Amino acid sequence: MGMWSELEDLQKKKAELEFQLHSLEEKEKILEEKARIMEEKIAIQELEERLKVKHDAVEHLESKIMELEKKLKDQEKKLESSMTTSDIEEAKTGFF
Repeated sequence: MGMWSELEDLQKKKAELEFQLHSLEEKEKILEEKARIMEEKIAIQELEERLKVKHDAVEHLESKIMELEKKLKDQEKKLESSMTTSDIEEAKTGFF
């Protein structure tokens, strides 16, 4: 094999390796982008779950407040029905 033939073989090998390197670099870019997309999807799912938990907690508190407000009104009505008119007036003014 002559020097020119060997040089040609080496250039072909170099071109083949450069092509493989370029192909792998492109595949790496695609995979990195795919990984970023998947990470974002996971982050969104985690936020959605946290939002659902927080929403449920807020709904529970709102329901509890409504129940407590109803209970307070019921107790106030009971107290008013058991008090005389003068007792109610004194309670409103804060004097007994």
